[in-house]
Amino acid sequence: MLSAQSAGPANTRAGITALKACVLIRVRPGRHQPVAEKIARLPGIKDAFPVMGTADIVARLEVKNLKALTALGTKIGNLQDVITTETLVAAEAE
Repeated sequence: MLSAQSAGPANTRAGITALKACVLIRVRPGRHQPVAEKIARLPGIKDAFPVMGTADIVARLEVKNLKALTALGTKIGNLQDVITTETLVAAEAE
């Protein structure tokens, strides 16, 4: 899904730059939906859904800085049934 805005850091309502990223998540067999639902409820997550391919779930997120991204990525990686994660940080395009 593409938007008219830059794929990288975005302006939030308060005018503060936010960091956008996607997390590719592998989970134990049969745990796609429950883990996606759990991830979707975490603060900073815009969307989380099961997919087919090398990843089992994709989570789209927006946080205020790298420290917040690290904390959220760690929280996702520590969830029960999560095997691995890979974080893809949006590149700023101008």
